Amino acid sequence: MRLTVVGCSGSIPGPDSPCSSYLLEQDGFRLLIEAGTGSAGPLLRYTDPGALDAVFISHRHGDHADDLFTIGYHKGRFHPGTPPIPVYGPDNLRIWQHDADAELRRVPEALATTAIGPFSVRIAPVRHIEDTWALRVDDRLCYTADTEPCAELDELAAGCEVVLAEAAGFDADPQKRHLSAGDAGRLVTSAGARLLVITHLRPWHDPAALLTEAAAFARCPVVAAAPGLRLAL
Repeated sequence: MRLTVVGCSGSIPGPDSPCSSYLLEQDGFRLLIEAGTGSAGPLLRYTDPGALDAVFISHRHGDHADDLFTIGYHKGRFHPGTPPIPVYGPDNLRIWQHDADAELRRVPEALATTAIGPFSVRIAPVRHIEDTWALRVDDRLCYTADTEPCAELDELAAGCEVVLAEAAGFDADPQKRHLSAGDAGRLVTSAGARLLVITHLRPWHDPAALLTEAAAFARCPVVAAAPGLRLAL
């Protein structure tokens, strides 16, 4: 299994990164996790957007979902007549409407485990402004999505090897409905993870300072996401 960071900026694109987007690959299957603002263009460096096998969107905010339309346009333009790309996400997600190139699929119930290609995926509803899902893939990767600390996330992350966690700010400046860097560090310690990757890095924050705060609480290595970062999981 390989994870590639396509974009990792939070709220708005930064000068060096589009918003959240992560490509997960195994056995030739390509699952895109998030399609945030500006991410579809850089995605071309790693794969054909119109040939994705599935897309997971945690919630409908633009920094996580805006480029669904661009991916759908690419599919309709270069892959006409092929089956729709399944999009997994909450019911209120606005998906593209371009030659029926996508269909929204809801996991049957919260905390359900389902198969997406070769991945065993578990979903948990977490606490954000909108209906939002966090994601666990096998026992290897937990993606927090946008959320404040909550029991649902603690349960989802427990025993997972790698946690990809938003770090929307600092403990000293509490983040409404988001994790701080300190929260992310405490989460991985509670989960027993072996690696924390902080993401959702807002352009006005210093990534080095976020890393320092997260590392003060994490009992595992901590790295900051960056476009092009690749991890073998």
